[in-house]
Amino acid sequence: MIEMIPNWHPVFVHFTIALYTISVFFFVLAFVFNPDVLDKKSISSEFETAARWCLWSAAFITVFTVLAGIYAFYTVRHDAVSHMAMVNHRNWALPTAAALLTTAVWSGWRYLNHKKILAPLFLASLIIIEAMLLGTAWRGGELVYRYGIGVMSLPQHREESHQHDESESDHAHDNKSGEQQ
Repeated sequence: MIEMIPNWHPVFVHFTIALYTISVFFFVLAFVFNPDVLDKKSISSEFETAARWCLWSAAFITVFTVLAGIYAFYTVRHDAVSHMAMVNHRNWALPTAAALLTTAVWSGWRYLNHKKILAPLFLASLIIIEAMLLGTAWRGGELVYRYGIGVMSLPQHREESHQHDESESDHAHDNKSGEQQ
């Protein structure tokens, strides 16, 4: 399996993104359904508990994401143009990871000090970090899909035509008008 996955950064990063995004979603729900705002009993505390666990899990996995990303930065094959894109991704990733980890510590402090009301500043920080995380993810996706970084190469292109037997396929290739070839 290690041959198919030359580095583990893509595996870890998807957990970071998913867990953090779900955390933000649950924190927003906790804020919206806050009993102090609605003047009635609500499920806000359950939403906040789920949000905290997702945030703390995201922070934990982010440590591995960053370490695997640093390893990938120095080991994947790339050219000068893609290197600039890698530097851009790294320059977004490290501050984003630091902000995510800081927010997880802040969340832990809130929990240990029994802070019941979800502060708008805390929620705004989460949303800003979510935007940073999505910007970093976009740049990482560009590395893979635009520059082919970290993927196994495709077979060499041959000059022969790519044809299908009519009985096997009813689709066209490279036909702008949509007519069958």
